[in-house]
Amino acid sequence: MPRVARIASLTHSTANDVSLKRDAILCARFSANGDFIATGGRARAFALHNSRTGALVKTYGGVGAKEIRALACASSNDAVVTAGGDREIALWDVATGVATRKWVGHVGGANAVAFAARGGAVVVTGGDDASVKMWDTRSWNAQAVQSLDARSGVAFADAVTSIAIDDERARASCASVDGSVRTIDIRRGACDVDEIGAAVTCVRLSGDRKCALVGCLTSRVGLIDVANGDGLATYRGHVAETVKTECCFTNDDAYVIAGSEDGRVVVWDLVTSSVVSEFQAHGERSAVCAVDYSPRQGDARLVTSGADGYAHVWVLE
Repeated sequence: MPRVARIASLTHSTANDVSLKRDAILCARFSANGDFIATGGRARAFALHNSRTGALVKTYGGVGAKEIRALACASSNDAVVTAGGDREIALWDVATGVATRKWVGHVGGANAVAFAARGGAVVVTGGDDASVKMWDTRSWNAQAVQSLDARSGVAFADAVTSIAIDDERARASCASVDGSVRTIDIRRGACDVDEIGAAVTCVRLSGDRKCALVGCLTSRVGLIDVANGDGLATYRGHVAETVKTECCFTNDDAYVIAGSEDGRVVVWDLVTSSVVSEFQAHGERSAVCAVDYSPRQGDARLVTSGADGYAHVWVLE
């Protein structure tokens, strides 16, 4: 059974600025090399932290008029893309803190964002308007290069909440409140639909991209075969009924992790579906909004963020 130890706590505040400390941190992601963690939320700013010490490296302001709902780190570690409630998608240069691209295209907020293609040449977003859009990071074109919605034959019936990318096969797995996960061929626009039967708030892919975790608003996480949509396992023990929470794999795909509305984090054995660990990551009245596991093999660190305005880094020993 894994033992869990907290090694760092993160906030957007510095010693002289505690005003951002109370705002919910809605998203948290490791950089591609695992050295840094990017966090964003209701403070209308995102921050970069040292993932081992928790030290605040830089706060990036001027992000938008509303909360940041999602962010992603480029594989090159030199860029972060943010998406939020004000519909704006922004691509940020990490070193200078300058937004090098800004796009607006969703009607309503943008809930999910991911880099795709080699070198992060494409940004993929999903929004409240039941659409997925793709943006060219190497062009000055302010319009989406591709829009996938009912008019284009990809008929989401409700908001898109989460996106996971398989670059090798050029596919995007997109979760929706309509109770489905749609796997889209980015090159051809073709779409396969897996009906989950409950609002899906999170989708994550295994290391070999053959399996997907789907977090649902029925307090369950499902494991499905991406190729045919077959259900492989179900994981229960957390609370996820009313707000968006996340799930993820460990970097060796041995365990499944999910955040809970009551501040807990639950860890299951992938194969047996049994709970092997659970711990109080945030306050009992603070939902765990985000979970992410270090992508570096052999690195057993997990980051969680919550409605209490904190993110914590944990080691699963």
